[in-house]
Parts: sequence; structure tokens; C-alpha cells
Amino acid sequence: MSMRISRYLCVTGCALIFVVSCQSKRVPISSEVKPEMPSLPALFSQLEARQSAIHDVKAFVRTKISGERLNQSFRQALLVRGNEAIRVDTYSLFRQVLGVLIYEDGKTLMYDPGANRVVYGQEVWDIMRRVLGTHLNFTEYISVFSGGIPRFPHLQVKDAQWDTDKTVYRIETIDRETKQRVDIEIDAYTLLPKSITRFRGSQEMYKVCWDDYQKVGQLNFAHKILIELKDRDETVLVKYSDPVINQGLAPDAFQLASELVN
Repeated sequence: MSMRISRYLCVTGCALIFVVSCQSKRVPISSEVKPEMPSLPALFSQLEARQSAIHDVKAFVRTKISGERLNQSFRQALLVRGNEAIRVDTYSLFRQVLGVLIYEDGKTLMYDPGANRVVYGQEVWDIMRRVLGTHLNFTEYISVFSGGIPRFPHLQVKDAQWDTDKTVYRIETIDRETKQRVDIEIDAYTLLPKSITRFRGSQEMYKVCWDDYQKVGQLNFAHKILIELKDRDETVLVKYSDPVINQGLAPDAFQLASELVN
């Protein structure tokens, strides 16, 4: 399904204005005193509180996608609202609009400037593969871009232990709905998530790593995210520039309705 749209209005409507309220500060880590492992209920409560504390994110990002015969870099504007909505405006290195992808409430659409139209459903994934070289299931990954653990409310703890030097908590969980194993690594000093790995049977499906935590306002936010798509042998590396957190998003941030004409 597609609809013709005004190229000028769409490109203008896709320009995102970012207001940076403060500079990011790197999170200091002390290694002088070895931490004690908190109880699992306390640890999960802290993770849940942190995840629910980030309501929305807006940032410019540099994205690098790598794989077999695949090595591409993009400049993107990113908007995220909780687990509900994400908008990604992708630009070439020469700042040409390559596409605008919007996911909201389980529905995905994408503006294809090459054909000057909006597409839906399966055609979105086809264009994502053509423009970006890969595709992501935003139902699964949307929380990753605001520092959240995917499907966190569905996870049930099976086991927890230290790594060998007692700097990382390794927690084995089971997704109650999918019955898939999910391993979580938490920094023992900051109690911030370092990585998660999801399995299908004994095979890794994907791994997400958060790195370069810096203070944004009162919150610690990962400025580098690496997604390893194990079944496709691809990686997606996202680096944030001056992210803005919890400053609110425009009511029409995830809509193209005002830009559409028959």
C-alpha cells in the first residue's frame, strides 16, 4: 500500500529540532572497594526503576552496519518514546534524506524519497534492506535505544553469579512467554546493564552491549550501543551525540499525516 506525498513537505516535516540542556558527563567508576552482590529482587527493582525513568530520548546518532559484503555508515536523527514508538530519519553523508521510518503501537511505515511515497507492512522491510542493508524488528529492539532491556517484565531469574574478577554480575533468566534463555550482565559498581544475550535453544540469536555511559541530567545513559545479529552475522553500532532525555516530544513526532496528500 502506498500514498503519494509532497517531497518538500515531507523533508521539511522530517527536520528534527534538538535542544541540548546540558553536556554529558562520563560516569566515574571506582575499583578500590570490591562491591557486594545485592539481592536479586533489589537488583531487578533497580533495573526496573531505571528503565521506567527514561520516558523519551532524542539524539543525533552515527550508525555503522557491518556484515559479509556489508559496510555502511549513516547519520540519523532518532526519537524514542518508551516502548511505544521510534522514529529514525536517515541521511546520507551528504545530508540527503534516504528514508524516514516510524514505528508506533505495533505499526510500521516508511517514507521512501526515491519513489516519493509512504509504504507499509512487508514493503517496509524490503526498503530497509535496500537503504540500510539490513532490518530490525522494532517490537523486539525498541527499548534498546533508550538503554532498556528488551522484554524485561517477562524475564524470570534462574541463576546469578559473579564473573571471575567480581566486576560483573551474570544473571541467567528465562522469558516466561517465549521460554527463551536471556543472559544479562550488570556492572557490579554502577549496577548499569552492560549486555544481554538472547538464545533460541542453544544458539545465540542476538547480543546487545551498552557502553560509554555518561551523565545526561540526573541519569546515566549509554552513548554507544552494539547490536550483534548472530543469525545473520551482522552488527549495528550506534553512537549518540548529545542525547536529550525526558524533555518531551512533539505530539505529531511520530506522524506523517499532515504531510500526506491523495
